[in-house]
Amino acid sequence: MTLAYIVTEGQFDQEILEKLLPKPLLQETAIIAAGGKYAAQSLASTILPIKQLPVALVIDGDTQDEHRIREQADLLNQLLYQSSPGIPFRVFIAVRALEVIFLEYPSVIEKIAERSFSDIELQLAKSNPRQFLSNILGEPPTFIHKILTNLTE
Repeated sequence: MTLAYIVTEGQFDQEILEKLLPKPLLQETAIIAAGGKYAAQSLASTILPIKQLPVALVIDGDTQDEHRIREQADLLNQLLYQSSPGIPFRVFIAVRALEVIFLEYPSVIEKIAERSFSDIELQLAKSNPRQFLSNILGEPPTFIHKILTNLTE
């Protein structure tokens, strides 16, 4: 039975959350990939009044600028508040892109890729983590599986 919804920008973000969230939570929560940032915002604001269940909107911030992230969060909170008939909701904005969490511990990526990376490579990787991970580990479904398999071992 669905007790809440998590709306993400895309399939990749959905897969990350499905691998990282506890199983009991996943059994009661529907995670939906919306197909883009604006589609996710629209879907979240539609689910609130129609399903009348709590919604978490998880999107990439696409920036490191804290001021812009706060503005984005304020705007999204206002949008969802207008759509919500008193139903709880929460906005989660990942600084830059959700994939950057995989680059916080370079030793994990180095182990999976079976090579080491220079500091410059790692700095560049953080500017476009999805592209970096795709280049060294394959397209998103492949590198997600490789990373998460190694994290749980």
